[in-house]
Amino acid sequence: MGARINYVFKDSLTQPSVVLYSHWGETEWQRDLAMALEHSKPRHNDDSYATRMMISYLIQDSVLEETGFGIYAVNGPNYDLGEFTVVVDFVNRTIYEVGSSVQVKWSDFIQAYSPKVYAEQSAT
Repeated sequence: MGARINYVFKDSLTQPSVVLYSHWGETEWQRDLAMALEHSKPRHNDDSYATRMMISYLIQDSVLEETGFGIYAVNGPNYDLGEFTVVVDFVNRTIYEVGSSVQVKWSDFIQAYSPKVYAEQSAT
């Protein structure tokens, strides 16, 4: 049946947001998104490049596949898309699950979920 997830890349309060749909991403989304955020760090101040870099990172192993991912636009602020949905909020630089009031800063999210950070902490 899959572990479907939608990643909403929200870079405006008034304009549509880009959504990356993944058929198999829900089970490890925190780790995957933390690594995508880390990968896009050099462009965090350029929303369009950072969005492209995060999406590219998330789909890197399936970029030429026919299935598995989809990209579309959606109007907010209601992002109830039928499957588990997480919002990458460029306006506030936070991550949050749709339906939750908890918003986590990007830097804290990377610190909490990136395996690279774990490895660096273990080495010290």
